Amino acid sequence: MIYILTIPGIGTKQAGYSKGLEKEIKKFSKGTLLENNFTIVETRPFNVTEIDEHQTELFNRLDTSNKLGGILSLRKFVVEAFGDAVTFERNPEADDSPYKKVHRHIRDKVEEEHNLMIQDKNAKLVIVAASMGVQVLSTYIWDADNGKGIFKNSPATPKNNLRSLNYFVSIGCNLPLFVSGLPESKIVAFDKRNENFIWQNYYDKDDVLGWPLKQLSPSYNMVEDFQINTGLYAGAHVRYWEDNDFTKPFVKKMIELL
Repeated sequence: MIYILTIPGIGTKQAGYSKGLEKEIKKFSKGTLLENNFTIVETRPFNVTEIDEHQTELFNRLDTSNKLGGILSLRKFVVEAFGDAVTFERNPEADDSPYKKVHRHIRDKVEEEHNLMIQDKNAKLVIVAASMGVQVLSTYIWDADNGKGIFKNSPATPKNNLRSLNYFVSIGCNLPLFVSGLPESKIVAFDKRNENFIWQNYYDKDDVLGWPLKQLSPSYNMVEDFQINTGLYAGAHVRYWEDNDFTKPFVKKMIELL
């Protein structure tokens, strides 16, 4: 059995956002061992902080008075894309900070997956993280490994440290934006989770928020980058979840894991 944890990126994500991905997995796994041997657990990290709600209220206030283009406005996309990043990183040491709230949510979901897997010695853990979700997961793992953040006074355990993670997939990843002001020597990836750990990164050149990762620094040599075509410009960033250029090879790799 493969257990898939999903971490969304920018924008409000309602429960069920992974249904399109689930449909794609079923389509490309038909007749294989994977077809009836996977389950998906969704995370919704920015919902627990109310960041989504506050962003929507702010945009609506400004849009109503100034006619900025409504829900299809590129401005709304920018507020969600960069607003998430700015708010997430603000005052991370505070106990009630969005940073810690998000990490606690991820920890709870990771432990939920662990509890599902514990009875199956052949279970495989897969994580799919999109956009800002990659930064969320990266900081979570870094803190778990280094006793920081929510793990400062309560050290990470095998139940939540993700050392058993088999396969990590990043899509539309914007990690370079968070380290762009650092010299190469200080850009350090989290530790490879185990000797069999796989990290694949999918990006579209038309997606200005999706980047290759391998050349960030030597510590990112473990990443396999794949350039794909999900669409044009801003729209490219939100189409990875159901685009065949990603979903087909993703399913193929999970079949190999089984």
